[in-house]
Amino acid sequence: MKSLNARTWKVIFAAALVVLLILLPFFASQYTVTTFIRIIYFGFLSLSTGFLIGQGGMVSLAQAAFFGIAGYALGLIGHERGVPFLLADILAIGVVLFFGAVFGLIANKAKGIVFLMITLAFGQVVFAFALQNTTFLGGWAGIRGIRPPILFGIDFKQTANFYWAVLMIYFIGLFVLWRIAKSPFGLMLNGTRESSERMDALGYPTYWIKVIAFLIAAVYAGIGGLIATYNTGVITPTTMQLPRMIWILLMVILGGASYFWGPVIGTIVVVWLDVLISQVTERY
Repeated sequence: MKSLNARTWKVIFAAALVVLLILLPFFASQYTVTTFIRIIYFGFLSLSTGFLIGQGGMVSLAQAAFFGIAGYALGLIGHERGVPFLLADILAIGVVLFFGAVFGLIANKAKGIVFLMITLAFGQVVFAFALQNTTFLGGWAGIRGIRPPILFGIDFKQTANFYWAVLMIYFIGLFVLWRIAKSPFGLMLNGTRESSERMDALGYPTYWIKVIAFLIAAVYAGIGGLIATYNTGVITPTTMQLPRMIWILLMVILGGASYFWGPVIGTIVVVWLDVLISQVTERY
């Protein structure tokens, strides 16, 4: 009975929180709503990083690169080439999957600190390429003028409409990742994290399990990059800088890398600390 009561209270709390988030634009300032949009797109990036660390035991420093690759792909395909909304987004995620496959197939040949250093190298190569390519990617200036579409008569340039859309995407993303973590694949990934040698001996393809997990994480980082690009209207190399990746790692560690909801909590805390402390000191 006590367990049932505790579960009931958890459901009530979760339902109240969801309702509060949905109603946020009706009682909160536009600045607050915009801050929650930041939490959502950084939340996808921290979910990506936290999934690899918590479920697979893989510390990747390349996730910010996937975040940026998605934004650049959207800018090049959708904004500059005129490919319509949704198709441009799907193609951008396809580009992320391509780079995720290339990076993942190479990086997952290693483990531990070697894996971390390889992903760091990948991330820095992508950052340097975006920074130095001034004719194709715009160099420091990046690609600008990327805006959300008008779909079914709904103008997603309006902050409230955009917030509700990305909030729904975030809820779906959380549910899908939670199902993956609890699925047989999630259990195999956990087993690989604990002892890849034992899993190999039992006949599980540990290398491909890690590659698939890497691809899933890349897609989540890419979704975050798409949302961020639509929200800010610009994609620049700064989105892929190493300090950004360290900032995301801080979110994951603060919330608890081994806890599924840890990246969510960590993102909320760190983004709001960033907002509040920056109002007090320039050296926040």
